[in-house]
Amino acid sequence: MKLNKGFLIFVATAAVSIASTNHSLAQSREDLRRAFMDIHDDKIPHNCEQAAAWLLKYREELRDDLVAELYRTDAQGRDVILHVLYDTKSFVPDERFLRFLMARLPEKDTFLSNDKENWKYINDHFDRFDRLMKDQIAKMNGKPNDLYVVWAIAWLAKKRGILEEYAPLYTSNILAKVAINLKNDEKDFNAGQGVRLFLLLGDQSLPTLREATKSSDKQCSNLARATIDALGGKRQAFGYLNSKVYLTTTPFGPQVRGPDWLDDATEPYLDRETYP
Repeated sequence: MKLNKGFLIFVATAAVSIASTNHSLAQSREDLRRAFMDIHDDKIPHNCEQAAAWLLKYREELRDDLVAELYRTDAQGRDVILHVLYDTKSFVPDERFLRFLMARLPEKDTFLSNDKENWKYINDHFDRFDRLMKDQIAKMNGKPNDLYVVWAIAWLAKKRGILEEYAPLYTSNILAKVAINLKNDEKDFNAGQGVRLFLLLGDQSLPTLREATKSSDKQCSNLARATIDALGGKRQAFGYLNSKVYLTTTPFGPQVRGPDWLDDATEPYLDRETYP
């Protein structure tokens, strides 16, 4: 079955109903085999959620089986197993798992709620992922979620007060790749990710943004000019950006609350494409 947005809620509820199931189920290899089949992306209603709830219930006993299956199941199965492993107290990530998760982040097939779980897990094990995240920035090469990943890494470094360690890794070459995403390319959310990254990096972004203002693409030029002005503290620039992209999005946790003046600054640009 294809996962939907209510997946995690369904699993949590189903796990309660499964709590009274005979403990011998966890010892049955046939039940385990069936559960691993049912978490695949197929056309059978609710089998994935029910299998996920069963795995969640017996996650401690099945830890090693879950880790082994993680590396051979399909994309939906991987999301289910990651969700279960994140809640398995006895699970200790090894180097293979750390690299697997980091390599998976730029792909597009990750279920939306898992994105937030992934970044929360990385934050909870930051020291283990630190080196891999620094290496990942240089690997930006056009994968579907590349830009999301390099923005989330910068956001997490900022959250932890160590952005100065990461900022030099965002070279002019990397930032030029980010600026391409300001164009009107009909890709969802990438312009916002680019704007948020430029704002995080501050004055370091200015040379790339100045070059982007010369773009023949009107969206790119407008967003670049507004981001430059926003870095200079102009409220109207934040208003324009807020009308076009999601400024308050975060990789996990609550969205950032905008300042009290942001709504008033945004209103004039709701029906305007050009800045200022």
